[in-house]
Amino acid sequence: MILTISIRELFYGNIHPFERDVPKDSEGDRLNQLINRHTATLNNQEIQTPEKLKGTLSEQSSLCECEGFINSFRLGVKLMAETLCSEQ
Repeated sequence: MILTISIRELFYGNIHPFERDVPKDSEGDRLNQLINRHTATLNNQEIQTPEKLKGTLSEQSSLCECEGFINSFRLGVKLMAETLCSEQ
């Protein structure tokens, strides 16, 4: 039944493989704090350009991750089909 729930969650868009939790006191958390400190000293105009760049890079990353997910999903289906159809 766990597989059915996961597939249903995937169908309804409740699974977001690109989202990651950043554990407290991790390297990612340290970097996020550093980014926040640096951006706190910037004015609105100075923030706009990097924010636009960040949004564009994020969109590009999402597209790449989506393509990777699609390719991995297709490979998984091919492997399952090969396993089910092979005669050993």
